[in-house]
Amino acid sequence: MASYKQSVGTTVVNFAGNNPAAVEGQLWYDSTNKDFKYQYPNVSTAGVWSSANPMNTGRQALASSGIYTSALAFGGSPSEKTETELYNGSNWTEVNDLNTGRWGLAGGGTSTSTLAFGGGTPPVSATTELWNGTNWTEVNDLNTARYRLGGVATDNTSALAFGGQKTPNANETESWNGTNWTEVNNLNTARFGIKGAGTATAALGFGGEVPPIQVATELWDGTNWTEVNNLNTARTKMMGAGTSTSALGAGGEAPPGSALTEQWDGTNWTEVADLSTARQGLDGTGTVSNALAIAGEIVPGTKVGTTEEWTGAGAPIGAWSTGADLNEGRLGISSAINGTQDAALGAGGNPGAGTEINDATELYNGTSWTEVNNLNTARESGGGAGTQTAALAFGGSRQSQPGGPTTADTESWNGTNWTELNNLPAANAKMQGAGTSTAALSYSGGGNTNNTDSWNGTNWTEVNALNTGRSNSSGCGETNTNALCVGGETPSVTAVTESWNGTNWTEVNDLNTARDRLSTFGTYTSALSAGGSPGNTITELWNGTNWTEVADRTTTGHFSAGAGTTTAGINFGGGKSPVPNIATTEEWNQPSNTVKVLTD
Repeated sequence: MASYKQSVGTTVVNFAGNNPAAVEGQLWYDSTNKDFKYQYPNVSTAGVWSSANPMNTGRQALASSGIYTSALAFGGSPSEKTETELYNGSNWTEVNDLNTGRWGLAGGGTSTSTLAFGGGTPPVSATTELWNGTNWTEVNDLNTARYRLGGVATDNTSALAFGGQKTPNANETESWNGTNWTEVNNLNTARFGIKGAGTATAALGFGGEVPPIQVATELWDGTNWTEVNNLNTARTKMMGAGTSTSALGAGGEAPPGSALTEQWDGTNWTEVADLSTARQGLDGTGTVSNALAIAGEIVPGTKVGTTEEWTGAGAPIGAWSTGADLNEGRLGISSAINGTQDAALGAGGNPGAGTEINDATELYNGTSWTEVNNLNTARESGGGAGTQTAALAFGGSRQSQPGGPTTADTESWNGTNWTELNNLPAANAKMQGAGTSTAALSYSGGGNTNNTDSWNGTNWTEVNALNTGRSNSSGCGETNTNALCVGGETPSVTAVTESWNGTNWTEVNDLNTARDRLSTFGTYTSALSAGGSPGNTITELWNGTNWTEVADRTTTGHFSAGAGTTTAGINFGGGKSPVPNIATTEEWNQPSNTVKVLTD
């Protein structure tokens, strides 16, 4: 690797802003803002769970194999289930049953080549079955009958079975070669309810019960088990996925039923995003990048088919860095959301308690904000759409106190001046906007309205309403034929997300964290939502299907404004307690590096 001197020399160079050619780790002086800055690598997301369609038959103590888009789940309780189901990335389909119904079994492999072994029938079973993509076939038994054992498999020709419940608890480990099981070196700690990840030659075994419930983790190198760093939280009946050096463990009995997820990096376990549904007796399959958590028991006696998908673990996402402040701090700014990081427009807003609603308009050039011609109608919490040279501002509140008058006024920005146009059908505030100055959408609003109005460049027309009426939502979109509505108040704070296709709104997957007064920019298939109320810094990335938590904003706040894309965006202004409202600007970058101020 080149040294700093070899890469950039020994002189700290002056730039009026950011260094456009900076390499990772390079330091320079921003002579405009009088800051030392450096090029900083992106942060990584810890991953997120999202809901998927449930199994047809709820159960716990099952086994599974495959990947998150092609998985097999089989066996389980109540009673001794034979049912087998196949997952195609969207839905579960019932396929041919196990020959021997059982629970507490182990298994692994692919959705077309799987091994199932052990379990409770009753009595305790040593039965092994092989799945060929169509049917199960009974093959040679385990040497030691047991249930609630751990197991991993590459396919139906290579597997490892370890631990389990018998009298006394099992520490026996067996290796499968495609024909027979062979006894190999034992676990260090005999236990049942243990979970595993990896292969027959490189495996991880973690958790379980002796009793008590265990944190113990052991690493299998193909010959021996070695004790390594423990789980952070003792658990049994959890799920496992991944490899011996990169694994995921989630759910289980702590007690009670847990939603906790931990990620193994080859040395340590780290707590990451929780399951949406706390449960025990679940199973899982996949990798630390993409995994499934399948079925389980949410309270004793309540078996579920709940399925959750894990995405984004360790993926480079992006980061926030500090930009130049607005000339005046304020919340509820109407923003041209289709602007860019270097060309953004914000108008109106509320500077703070005891002040008048603002008509000021500011233009951002990537380095500083400049005051330009004011709105004709001062307002806060109105909608906005368009770009820095062709924008629309509509609706909003004309005074800050609750119950103050709202407006239906619509104004168009041509890059120099605001011009009054035809009004919205009804005065309102706390709405959102999407689209352009000639093809825009206005939706939601005060009083938890579900109204949606479409703009054709001349007039507003009422179109089909949101499914969930709300105020203080957020949203974005490229035109009046596509848009996203995110979060808000119903009156309770909501995570509901809806997508507009030009005719109807459709409910899609929710935010991970419910909030209102947040800021969203991007498109209906690729968006970023940041901040919100209660005052937080949470940022989530939308990929057209799911929301993923990414790097937090540096500044807490609500009712901020945003513009740009998921690769280069901007967030500015907002409210805080106590006043005054904030003038802070933060820039979002998704490339390989971002800029940070040295004092950060």
